[in-house]
Amino acid sequence: MCRLFALVAERSRSPELPDLMRQFRELSRQHPDGWGFGWFFDGRPQVEKSPAAAFYDPRFMTTCMSADSNIVMAHIRTSGGTPLTPENTHPFSYGSYIFEHDGSVRMDLAELMPNEYSGRIQGQTDSEQLFYWILYNIDRMGSIVRGIREAVKPINEGPEASEFSFILSDGQAVYSYRSASCREDRHSILYRVRKETDKYPGRSVIISSQRLGRGEWHTIDTGTLLVVDKLRNIEEHSF
Repeated sequence: MCRLFALVAERSRSPELPDLMRQFRELSRQHPDGWGFGWFFDGRPQVEKSPAAAFYDPRFMTTCMSADSNIVMAHIRTSGGTPLTPENTHPFSYGSYIFEHDGSVRMDLAELMPNEYSGRIQGQTDSEQLFYWILYNIDRMGSIVRGIREAVKPINEGPEASEFSFILSDGQAVYSYRSASCREDRHSILYRVRKETDKYPGRSVIISSQRLGRGEWHTIDTGTLLVVDKLRNIEEHSF
């Protein structure tokens, strides 16, 4: 089981991010199989990642603290059996998108998409297959929300139960989805709306696999897509 994080902040270099990332880094004691951090610079995805444990890699915090972006994402990995390599480490990026995943997809999605998309896969994870499967459906449907709906439909209706969650961003919004009938704390996605404070100027929406810091956290139900745009407007779609 991996851990996911995203922040949509009113300010770039959000002053709360270092504190949040110190808490998130602690989780790598139980999830030691790699870390990654993604952000956007001039609208283009930037990703730093390593198969090392975040807690023992000083680059994790230096990368987080240097990212000049209103939207940032972080991932801490527990391998499901695939090698600990950069190619298998989250987040993944392509075009204008950054993507990270937790859980298992029990379908060979590479067989369902054209070679134009499956040929981009570099590692051995179902996570990377899911990423390009979603991108294929976004391009096919001409909409991110409709594309995600079409992408998860055959997975949710498949003969084997898949339990997963993911976060996707195109630099304009963050899309967080959960499909899991297991207990609530597995493959979970929660979010918290933070108002401006003296300590942390600017407002933000924090999205995480588990609670980080104080405040009121809201759980994303299974089969629900949470959309948070750059202005921190929130929508929910159920499918």
